Amino acid sequence: MQKLKIGLFFGGRSVEHEISVLTALQAFENIDQSRYEIIPVYVSKKGDFYTNLKFLDLKNYKDVDSLLLSSTKITLGRKENRGGFLRQGLFGKFVSLDVAFLSFHGSFGEDGCMQGLLEMYQIPYTGFNTLASGITMDKAISKAVFKELGLPVCNYIALRRIDFLKNPQKILEQAKRVLKFPMYVKPATIGSSIGVNSAKDEDSLNFALEVAFTYSEKALIEESFEDTIEVNCSALGYEEVRASVCEMPVATSQVLSFSDKYQKGGGKGSKGMGMASLSRIIPAPISEKLTQEIKEATIKVFKALDGCGVARIDYFVDKKKEKFWINEINTPPGSFAFYLWEKSGVKFSKLLDMLIEFALKRAENQSKTQYTFESGLLSSMAQKGGVKV
Repeated sequence: MQKLKIGLFFGGRSVEHEISVLTALQAFENIDQSRYEIIPVYVSKKGDFYTNLKFLDLKNYKDVDSLLLSSTKITLGRKENRGGFLRQGLFGKFVSLDVAFLSFHGSFGEDGCMQGLLEMYQIPYTGFNTLASGITMDKAISKAVFKELGLPVCNYIALRRIDFLKNPQKILEQAKRVLKFPMYVKPATIGSSIGVNSAKDEDSLNFALEVAFTYSEKALIEESFEDTIEVNCSALGYEEVRASVCEMPVATSQVLSFSDKYQKGGGKGSKGMGMASLSRIIPAPISEKLTQEIKEATIKVFKALDGCGVARIDYFVDKKKEKFWINEINTPPGSFAFYLWEKSGVKFSKLLDMLIEFALKRAENQSKTQYTFESGLLSSMAQKGGVKV
């Protein structure tokens, strides 16, 4: 059987660039290479596209500049009704792709930009579509969707950098009027806990906003939850959707930090990298009733966003009151949340198979849509002498 050509896309112009690389390498090390030919497509921090098999070995990232010099720049395109990429240079060769396997985190990859580009060249890709990727990347818009679905969220306000820079004091007064200390401030359009800080008074709130606006044009201020734990649940599917077992991530401080998520790994090999390195309790120590409610909410959000592939949704949970609040959605989640799906009976290699299968099914469904319309309008106007101004 001929292998499918899978373009493994990762990197990107994002503060989560390194996390994307780890997620991609985890996928490469666990994918069934008897079924797929893996072609790395690395996007540099400057936004240039490269290919080189050396990108698939973590040891080669000791000197990224040298790695790029030994690699070939590429350009996405189409040839003979096939999507793929063209190797730049005198003897450039076109390489067609059956599926683009997206392992991006953060801006210009997770946020719909790459999905839109692949849509233009009609290359099937894994994960959420362009619109849903944009929605889920923006924490403020996501919360509006959660509220519309009737799901509980924390008290929060969303702010724009341009408004903060014009009148910081007005923004601080607004936050104090609407919310109570302590508060948490986060950039609205990135993840991995980058730029997230707590604020216990006006001075620390001002500092936290300055940090958040360094990484995003929008920021969220959220009222802190007391006596709660964090619980995560993943959804998987396309035509049919199911939820994973729930987990409770373990933080070393009040804020689940970048270090907690990615630098606590004690495991060997790729399964000890990235989000898989986070300390966690599986299943989460919550009641069966609360577990079921969270699973149902996870599926509800995934379906409402026309989800495809895998996502992870994070919650705050009050165990005593048997209540939860939805926090945010991650698409794709770090490490593709394989650690949740292995505990749910799905091996990592099978999970990757399913993501590719869903991508092909969606592409087949999209092929049934007519995207152009032959009206004859331009020809008719040209014959009449063109447009009169």
